Amino acid sequence: MKKNRKRWYPEEGIPGKFLRKMKLILFLCWAGMMQVSAMSYAQTGTVSIRVKETALHEIFQLIEAQCGYTFVYNNEQLNGLKPVSIEMTDAKISKVLDECLKGTDLRYELLDQIIVINRRSALPQTALDLQGTVKDKEGNPLPGVSVFIKGTTIGVATDVDGKFKMQLPEMENMVLVFSFTGMKKQEVKYTKQPVLNIVMEEDVAEMEEVVVNGYFTKNKDSFTGNAVVVSKDELAKVSSNNLLSALQVFDPSFRLKDNVDMGSNPNSMPNFRIRGNSGFGAEGLSEANLKNDPNLPTFILDGYEVDVEKIFDLNMDRIESVTILKDASATAIYGSRAANGVVVVTTKAPQEGQLRVSYNLNVAISAPDLSDYHLLNAKEKLEAEVAGGLYESEYMDLQQLLRMDYADRLKRVKSGVDTYWLSQPLEVAVGHKHSLYVEGGDKSIRYGIDLNYQANPGVMKKSSRDRFGVGFLLSYNLNNKLLFRNKLTVDKVKSKESPYGTFRDYALANPYERVHDDDGNLIESYDTHVATTARYLNPLYEATLNHKDETAYTSWTDNFDFDWFINDHFRLKARVTYSERTDKQEQFTDPRSAQYNTYDYNTGDGVLKKGEAYSMWQKSSDLEMNAVFSYNQAFGNHFVNAVLGANMQESRYENESYSVIGFPAGNMDYISFGNAYKDEVPSGEEGMSRLAGAFLNVNYTYNNIYMLDFSGRLDGSSKFGNDKKYAPFGSLGIGWNIHNESFWEGCKGVMSRFKISANIGSLGKASFEPYEAQDVYNYYKGQWYAGGLGAIMSTMGNTNLQWEKTRTLDVNLETGFLNDLITLNASYYLKRTKDLVSSITLPLSSGFESYRDNLGELENKGFEISARAYVLRKKDAVVNVFGSIAHNKNVIKKISNSLESYNKKVDDEQDNYEQGWGEDLETAKPLVQFKEGQSTTAIYAVKSLGINPMNGRELFYDLDGNLTYDWSASNKIVCGDTEPKVSGSFGANADWKGFNLNVSFLYQLGGQVYNQTLVDRVENARIQYQNVDLRVLTDRWKQPGDIAQFKDIKNADNVTMPTSRFVQDKAYLRLSALTLSYDFNREWIKKHLGMNMLRLEASTRDFINWNSIRQERGLSYPKSWTVDFSIKAQF
Repeated sequence: MKKNRKRWYPEEGIPGKFLRKMKLILFLCWAGMMQVSAMSYAQTGTVSIRVKETALHEIFQLIEAQCGYTFVYNNEQLNGLKPVSIEMTDAKISKVLDECLKGTDLRYELLDQIIVINRRSALPQTALDLQGTVKDKEGNPLPGVSVFIKGTTIGVATDVDGKFKMQLPEMENMVLVFSFTGMKKQEVKYTKQPVLNIVMEEDVAEMEEVVVNGYFTKNKDSFTGNAVVVSKDELAKVSSNNLLSALQVFDPSFRLKDNVDMGSNPNSMPNFRIRGNSGFGAEGLSEANLKNDPNLPTFILDGYEVDVEKIFDLNMDRIESVTILKDASATAIYGSRAANGVVVVTTKAPQEGQLRVSYNLNVAISAPDLSDYHLLNAKEKLEAEVAGGLYESEYMDLQQLLRMDYADRLKRVKSGVDTYWLSQPLEVAVGHKHSLYVEGGDKSIRYGIDLNYQANPGVMKKSSRDRFGVGFLLSYNLNNKLLFRNKLTVDKVKSKESPYGTFRDYALANPYERVHDDDGNLIESYDTHVATTARYLNPLYEATLNHKDETAYTSWTDNFDFDWFINDHFRLKARVTYSERTDKQEQFTDPRSAQYNTYDYNTGDGVLKKGEAYSMWQKSSDLEMNAVFSYNQAFGNHFVNAVLGANMQESRYENESYSVIGFPAGNMDYISFGNAYKDEVPSGEEGMSRLAGAFLNVNYTYNNIYMLDFSGRLDGSSKFGNDKKYAPFGSLGIGWNIHNESFWEGCKGVMSRFKISANIGSLGKASFEPYEAQDVYNYYKGQWYAGGLGAIMSTMGNTNLQWEKTRTLDVNLETGFLNDLITLNASYYLKRTKDLVSSITLPLSSGFESYRDNLGELENKGFEISARAYVLRKKDAVVNVFGSIAHNKNVIKKISNSLESYNKKVDDEQDNYEQGWGEDLETAKPLVQFKEGQSTTAIYAVKSLGINPMNGRELFYDLDGNLTYDWSASNKIVCGDTEPKVSGSFGANADWKGFNLNVSFLYQLGGQVYNQTLVDRVENARIQYQNVDLRVLTDRWKQPGDIAQFKDIKNADNVTMPTSRFVQDKAYLRLSALTLSYDFNREWIKKHLGMNMLRLEASTRDFINWNSIRQERGLSYPKSWTVDFSIKAQF
């Protein structure tokens, strides 16, 4: 039997439950009105029929074809009945049925547009009364649930409050069936109880049949694109606080980049990609880079575009579903914003019914994870210094002093001094989150009030990110024709960086130094030793000063939309969203800070420059308007959906900032106490950008088997030159539901789903600053003229700058086996991005270093496979396992001359490198370079033969394969790639009598990493200044004949330049989440606690973290692992 065609409705913005209720309420109203007219039609409607010796079921089919009625009957009732001969013209249906059923024990009954055939004794005179309510897991009433006796047509539907009443015949072993769209069907044995209350659970498989793309929704069967749909329940099992991290489990192509520097800093934004890099992005995670990163996807929240920080700070308790759109068919509707994929987030909408209050409490306990640090203790550090010859000298007087140094340190070690510096700035952080949601209303008016607060401290003392939000939503439904909704949200986020400084300082501190003196006072600095160490400060000293680094933003958004359901086929939807955001940043460096302990700050005017205060203020606003007109209609086996829409965006910003230096004391941190501006005068800027577009989407389906999908969009942006403002984008997709073909009927028992789709398209992006195409002038603040303030040209624009374009090809396969007990989906993609915006080097005589042009070209290709299997699926127990795998290969096809100049500059700096401190050390590390035919994530180093056993020197290969002792940047080649060969997730989920256990892992295989820990903390370890890795004395060359990995420790001052010796293969396995929850029986808690729902939950994240590479991680801020405890209740 073919599946019934499922229509899709362009209804983005109305969450599933809200929409189901709206549809069913409309249906119930319509059914009530049609009852009378249907009965009248049965009396007055006519049919013509002429048959001989024909079975009753065939006659019923003929009547259905003429009058549109549907017959419901049990085949067993028709077995054994004689064929019927009848000839009538323009006869009433009632007369035809009377004639057909004459001489049988059957009768007919009309229910709406349904004709029910029953035995005349189907309902005995003695009947039992039954009433009850049907709700979902959250206690919301479900209107329109079908309640009927199994094996019969006797049944009713629940009303708007989820209540039902019905009369039941006295039958043995009676079973009642409860059925509702989007919910799991339930069968309940009736034991003559007068009241029956039912709680229905969502059918996740069915819910995923709908794909939300931000403007409208599509039925997944008719969808030719690639989308991953994640429900709120699935998200909650993985993470309750971090949406971006949770999405990795559900989509193998959505990957967060490993950040070995920032660890678990609560204020650090994650860096992530969907299907690899498609541009030459800026390094770092500044606010400007986050907004203009050419590799970030577009985020849509309830129909309007937001930045990644808004998603990062979003309260996950309010999320209804998340949809990740990845290929052209799925994303082309967004045109210039779609090249890197689109993530659509839909929040919950209030449900009608009595007042309901939901409260969620989450307590998160985070502990520092120092498992990647393997440092020397006090005794081992002293032994390493001896082995390194730090206490030896050819001069007798100096040798005596060195022995005194050694004796002093040895005495401290023997007395028990062994300071574990890593623990000093750390603590076990306890965070908490509170979410309160009040909702209610009736068929016409619904309301929702949302309050949430989260205190999110970090494991470094006094670091935090606290969030507070409030939201109001009101909707008004006018006669089921017009739906008005308005949602106002206000959010405030405040973040603080730890005053304890960078974690790196504590990893460098020597363990034989004490934190406090004999009197318990903090030691500010340590004595200078003759040759074994330079003078250095206690890293804890900075935490006692009045340092400050705080950032806060307040934003509010008003989202108003209306839906006009013109008729069954046409619909108009419009939305206006306006948001404002105010950012503030305050920093203060105490004049007593160690950074001022230099000669320049302690002589002359330098004394008046100690201490610095920085202040920044920015205000930004976004206005977005869109309108969507949709049409859908079936013509027999043909079904057409068409959507025509337009949108406009305008973004504005203005900011000002200043730095003041010279403060008399640390507690006098007001700006007015400062001596002078650092940069002569304050600075500021303002800007605006606009984007406008129109789009069309047409979807055609034949008999739910063959699909054709077309999308087209024209975008215009103010970022480009006058002749390049507009660009067209589009996609074309085809699909084939083979499982719905008649010839596949015999295979459905084994392969229940078999769908193939493919699409091609052109997408775009404009991820750069608003004025790259225009000449930019700055006011010349250093000189006033008689006519006023002058201006100088700072940036040369390019009026020919145009859109970056990404052409894509995708092929998708969806399969299901054994009635979808096992599902397997696979995709192959090819993305080529042309006209990448990059800098062009200009001659110095032009007065400018570079300008922007379209010259780069990148290609990404790969595959994705995901699978799920139900190991057990029974009434009280469900167990399923899942897994995914993804592969992406990135290749640079073309670069600009500026990138070639950049490559040469990197080579020159590394060839001329002179050993130094601070940022200079970065030059000695592998740096990002861009070369045609290679990846953007390639590791460039000189190929090494290893350490020569005869003399302890490293041997390199030049480009001709010859051996040399001289390191040269011209001999660098690609020695590895940080992009993994494959990555993905796997896990399991089990439900049993209210208990749920979910476990998920993330993994990566292949790819390489340059192990900088082995360079900085082992081979080049400066043991005279700092603590080092345990391996500092392991596998060292000491004398001729030694076969070793590392050079002689006495040559540690000679910095090792990028070499293939330290490129290592990477693999990791990480526990993404382990969650155990229990849902109390709804009837029990309602009776004893007066609650609709109560759930207890415990989970842990990052508890298991295996990595094939032994490397320090969390350099500036340590990693952590977390345990969460949650209570969710509804009253």
